[in-house]
Amino acid sequence: MKTKLFLLFAGLFLSTVAFSQENIEEVRVSPPEFAGFKGAVILVNDANVELQSLNDYVATRLVYPEDDAQSFREGKEVIQFTVQPDGTLSDFVVINSVSSAMDDEVIRVLQTTSGMWKPGCNNKEAVAMDKEFSVTFKLTESSNLQTQATHYFIKGNKQLLLKRNPQRAIRHFDRGIVLLPNEKCLLLARGLSRYEVGDKEGACRDWNRIKALGGFESDDLLDNYCEMSGYADMLKTVKE
Repeated sequence: MKTKLFLLFAGLFLSTVAFSQENIEEVRVSPPEFAGFKGAVILVNDANVELQSLNDYVATRLVYPEDDAQSFREGKEVIQFTVQPDGTLSDFVVINSVSSAMDDEVIRVLQTTSGMWKPGCNNKEAVAMDKEFSVTFKLTESSNLQTQATHYFIKGNKQLLLKRNPQRAIRHFDRGIVLLPNEKCLLLARGLSRYEVGDKEGACRDWNRIKALGGFESDDLLDNYCEMSGYADMLKTVKE
């Protein structure tokens, strides 16, 4: 077993050294950017151009859904979409939903920007790339989503850690995440609660979301509780 492990990692080390000695051309990747006018694809590889703010564009066209306003529903919508090589948009996915009406409204406005994008590039070649956009729905400027989310975080932790009721804890964490979908503490805690009730898939989604946001807080949980097929396959091979 130890001999196989040594040979495996020795092989990986030698191949890495050999690979690093090859003359590899630098890979340059640039993300898609909103330009604000139709036919923006002509801006591919043009860095010297003033781009319009997507936040400003959306803010002037977004309508607060009436039912949500009457229900005092607030929170942050997060929508993912793909910017195609011709600057058009496709494949809209709701990452965080406050309500279905808000989902539809944000997607409606984003769809009007199709063709107004400078596409992402890989070594100066336009390629399809994913983009994420978030917008906060607040009824008044005085609404403090951070305070509200913290309230739900505290209540959720009380249910999870003190009362040992992860199912009820999830409901509180859900409300907090609607308000602050990129808050890593909330995602981490909801992931733990989901794991406790047997929802391993949901737990791993929350922890992988933290990783996608650039956080390392969930690494141990991902390594210990979420199966990594490549690593598992490697260990299986070593044991044979």
